[in-house]
Amino acid sequence: MNTPQYIDCCRRPELSALRTLYESTHDLESLQQCTSCEAYWLYRFHEYTDWSTGNDDLTSWFTLLTSDEGIRILNATGRNEIDLSFLSERSSWMDDSEGVRRVDGAPDHPGS
Repeated sequence: MNTPQYIDCCRRPELSALRTLYESTHDLESLQQCTSCEAYWLYRFHEYTDWSTGNDDLTSWFTLLTSDEGIRILNATGRNEIDLSFLSERSSWMDDSEGVRRVDGAPDHPGS
């Protein structure tokens, strides 16, 4: 995955996936880290398919984490140990059919 241009943790952000937390046919949740400044990000992708029209709604969120949050997620032994409830009120980048924008929160669990 290429780092989106809107990622703003440093002057030259380059994200690298550290750990996949959840993956299904229509969802992906991963912990990523900037190789330049070492900032942690939570990446979430969700695809909704409207079978009646054949249209796909693709949405992704990038949420900047504190170092403590990133380390806690990295060291958790299972997804069920990871509490992401704080994401619902954390400023995040959202990219969907309407474009890229800052939003006041991100989903705290996969869509499917």
